[in-house]
Amino acid sequence: MSPPHPLNYDILCAITYWADRRTCVSLMRTCKGLNKAAAKSVLQPSGGIYIWTERNTVLFHRFLHADPSRFQHVRELHLGFKRMSPEALDGLLDDLRRMERLKTIGLTNADATLENFPALADALAKLTSIQRLEICSIEGDTVRIFLSQTQADLISIRLEWDTVADGGIQRLTSRWADYHPVPLLARWTASLEELTCDPLFFCQTDLPQFTEVYPKLRRLSLVGNSWPFIATFIRPYPNLARLAVDSDHDHFDINKHFLDDFLHTHRAFNIQSQEDEDGGVIWPHLEELVGNAIDLYGLGLTCRVRRVHIDGFVYPEDLEFLLPVLAYAQPQHLKAECGGSILIDPSQELTTLLRSSGTARLESLVLEFSLFDDDPDEDSNYGPDEKPNISSALVSDLSIARAPMCSTDFSQQSDLADSLKRLPLRRLRLRLNLPQCRSTQPLPAYITTFSENFDLEAYVRDLADAIPALEDAAVYIKDGRDINVDADESPTRTAEFVCVGGGRSMRIGRCTSGRLSAHGRIG
Repeated sequence: MSPPHPLNYDILCAITYWADRRTCVSLMRTCKGLNKAAAKSVLQPSGGIYIWTERNTVLFHRFLHADPSRFQHVRELHLGFKRMSPEALDGLLDDLRRMERLKTIGLTNADATLENFPALADALAKLTSIQRLEICSIEGDTVRIFLSQTQADLISIRLEWDTVADGGIQRLTSRWADYHPVPLLARWTASLEELTCDPLFFCQTDLPQFTEVYPKLRRLSLVGNSWPFIATFIRPYPNLARLAVDSDHDHFDINKHFLDDFLHTHRAFNIQSQEDEDGGVIWPHLEELVGNAIDLYGLGLTCRVRRVHIDGFVYPEDLEFLLPVLAYAQPQHLKAECGGSILIDPSQELTTLLRSSGTARLESLVLEFSLFDDDPDEDSNYGPDEKPNISSALVSDLSIARAPMCSTDFSQQSDLADSLKRLPLRRLRLRLNLPQCRSTQPLPAYITTFSENFDLEAYVRDLADAIPALEDAAVYIKDGRDINVDADESPTRTAEFVCVGGGRSMRIGRCTSGRLSAHGRIG
């Protein structure tokens, strides 16, 4: 047996950089070169370095001063402590002055940290290398004053309010316009490109008219437990390209009374504010919209959006909210993950979605269907003529003729393939995740029947024949037979179709993590 080839220094450094913490410590002890490479790995972990206690601060200080070249590797630092001895604080202040390449500062307990340590607040405000600032647990004026003194030309800011602190929400809502990000961050109108904030305090019907404009701001994320009045963001951010919304609501607990009394009213107000003749305005270049169906419905955008990503499962009851969103957006690209019930529902919910006016311009479609243990099986909730049949939900007339399918009354089933044929699709991705089940337990009968009879290759061929504009299509069926297997490593049946330069090719096989293990071609 030949001896293994030695790894060169560059490869060893790369291994050191990506290794886990224990491996890094071992490699640091081998030689001076790897000691430096491992130190870089330790100082640049995913998510940055977090300092919560005085002990963390002291150890961090010692590690940096053991080799002064280590200061240059610190890129992201998060401070969360509320108490610190003067000696430890002096050490941290000295460290900050040496971190010339520090790009991100995070303040996890912002009000407490800045108020308890004025010298630290002053040092952070004077750092000019910072590009990203993350401030959490904002309660009052301490953070507002700190922002007014910060000297760096920030391109990304994250703001999170503390709604739990005693009296915090009352103090903020009584002066909500002062804490709206448009006036609050006016120091960075010329540089800010990305903003994440909580819109809780911006839900007021008496909307202010801000004069600040942020021409470079392209990405906005509104994260919190309420829906914003969107008009206050449109004029200040005229060149916005990506908008994401996450209200943190438990949508399964939203009842009809709440929807009638708040959500529909809120949406109507947002729509009116964009169409008002006395100052209504829409985003002219919004490229991407991200959020779950209810959040996007409450947002009430009226502009067209090129890409829509539905973040969160779509169930049949969500279509009431999703269809109006798509009707305004008229997207060319749509991505959504759906509960299995929307695929096998006999009321043809998926057909309703794909044949709606909001999907008429789709050129790219990515749909993922996840069937769960609590999805209806063929012995419950369905009459004899309504048994769930995944095959009938997927196939078109062509694939019925070419592949062995389960017998069913196809006129009573939603027909995904037939709906897809009506769209100007150029790119298509369909993924079906079968229910995870221990190998010792039987799968539901309708899942077993589908797995044994569905001809995936024929189905993709038929899609290619039926959709004239289609250039790139892939269908994945992920096996869930053993719940102990990592979902990303579960075996997946795959068929892909590509049309390039008039030629057509097909690849089929089984894969894990999206990697094909077998290939084939069609003329």
